[in-house]
Amino acid sequence: MQSVANIVTLWPRWMDSAGEMLRMNALVRTRCSGCGTLMRVDLHDVVARHGPGYSLVDKLERCRMVECISSTFYLTSRTYGGEWTILLRDPDLVTAFEVLPPIRTAMR
Repeated sequence: MQSVANIVTLWPRWMDSAGEMLRMNALVRTRCSGCGTLMRVDLHDVVARHGPGYSLVDKLERCRMVECISSTFYLTSRTYGGEWTILLRDPDLVTAFEVLPPIRTAMR
């Protein structure tokens, strides 16, 4: 019997690189594992810093909220109101982010 850990999620090709997400006008956010804050990601900035082939999959950054030292991960959606996909494939990262605080936005 095959372990669930060996199953790989297949995503649409537009999720493979920041340049392709920008071309598709995809929405990208970061979510903090510590404070739960969602923040918009400017794909123009990501492409300018890392190039169009840069992948956001399994990339972590430090939270930008004042006094928060936790890690953030990326989420993407094709359109407003669409389903958000967490850009994590590494089983260790998926396990590490299984328990998250409630989402915080500027409205809360």
